[in-house]
Amino acid sequence: MDDYGIGLSSLAELNYMRLEAMDLFERCLTEGKPDVLIAFIERQISQDPPRIDLLREVAEDLHQRLMGLHDYYLEIWGHTLTTLDNDFGMKFDRKSASAPFNRFEVEGIIRQVRDKNPRFNGQEESMLRKMLDQSVETATQLRLDIGMTERLYVYISDWVDGLNATIARRYWAEGRKDVYASGVH
Repeated sequence: MDDYGIGLSSLAELNYMRLEAMDLFERCLTEGKPDVLIAFIERQISQDPPRIDLLREVAEDLHQRLMGLHDYYLEIWGHTLTTLDNDFGMKFDRKSASAPFNRFEVEGIIRQVRDKNPRFNGQEESMLRKMLDQSVETATQLRLDIGMTERLYVYISDWVDGLNATIARRYWAEGRKDVYASGVH
């Protein structure tokens, strides 16, 4: 087989392994623990040579997912504030909310709406409570997912950096036979 065919085979294998890694990542999110993806990464690191290209691609995929999770978190926050403003006349400063749902108290919001709107009835309160509870629950899960994704991304990126440095040092030492090369290992 020619070099071109081998390249296509390697590319197909790389894409297959990336898909497998992302499936494992989804499983990690579902189970709430990173064990299966970490085991996958450790298997790739233990290959001879380590699959640095695959690890780099998986790290990039995780980075993309991380940005998407952050965007979704902020979208939930924005939707919640818009609903409170449009439906209940409650205005909140979006700029001052650095960690939106961390200090978000459902009872306090309902109390403010009741104080502001004397015609606020039980059905509206029930609907608002359900919407706020769902928003807080979704945000809490997203924060957990964001935290795990960040940790996995840093874990893989650190391995990629370390493996790259090790390979560079090896090639430096093997390629140079002077005084400077002897101190690099």
